[in-house]
Amino acid sequence: MDSITPGVKIGGEITRSVQISRTANCSGEQAATVTAMQKVFSMSAFFLISAFAAGYSIGNVPFLGTRYVQFFIYGIVIMFLLLLACLFFMPQRIKIYLQTKEKPRPLWQLRVRSFSLALLDQIISIRKNAKTCVMLFLLSNLIWLLYPVKMYLLAIQFFPAVNIVFIGAVTFVSYMVAMLPIFPGGLGGFEGTMSGLFLTMGFMQSDALVITVVFRFVTFWFVMLFSMGFIGFYKIRYLNADPKKSCAECCFTLP
Repeated sequence: MDSITPGVKIGGEITRSVQISRTANCSGEQAATVTAMQKVFSMSAFFLISAFAAGYSIGNVPFLGTRYVQFFIYGIVIMFLLLLACLFFMPQRIKIYLQTKEKPRPLWQLRVRSFSLALLDQIISIRKNAKTCVMLFLLSNLIWLLYPVKMYLLAIQFFPAVNIVFIGAVTFVSYMVAMLPIFPGGLGGFEGTMSGLFLTMGFMQSDALVITVVFRFVTFWFVMLFSMGFIGFYKIRYLNADPKKSCAECCFTLP
């Protein structure tokens, strides 16, 4: 679902929440809160690293030296970092503000308000366990930093003298562009940005395209194909374990 929904991949988050709700026998609101908490830690690590990557790229890539481009890039990064910081460091104040406001009448606004209060409650609760917060944040950073490591191992096959710091900057700037809700899974924006940045490094056009396509396959298409294979295997095994279930029910329901 992440692969076929644009930008921040809301389809994947909804799917994850639905499956958590089914398998954990909890409410949809509770499952959505768990998913949102994971997203808070993941995105805080991503945008923090991206801030350094953007700064390095702006100082080394000619077409990123334009003032308007710099304002746009830093504006996005700072906006998200401030939003995440407010959620994590001032959840009690935000909760009091939402509770004191008059309840909205439209149903969707009531649900957003209820979800926001549940999310803030979880943030307040998890803040009490500093060790867990630190571990989650460090784990998120580690997972994101594995992406430029994979890119570096691929790029040195074509350009042995490549700078690993620049490789990291290229990777995160490309992912920032891919998060714009334009194409499903960031397709097009990611590949175009990464290829263009590699060309500024002195890579041949063919090498830049090959590296981008192979990296995209390893981190995107391979994972998607592997996931589809795993789900197919799981569903067949689940159906065989309970022959009374119909094929349609098996395809759309997890135990």
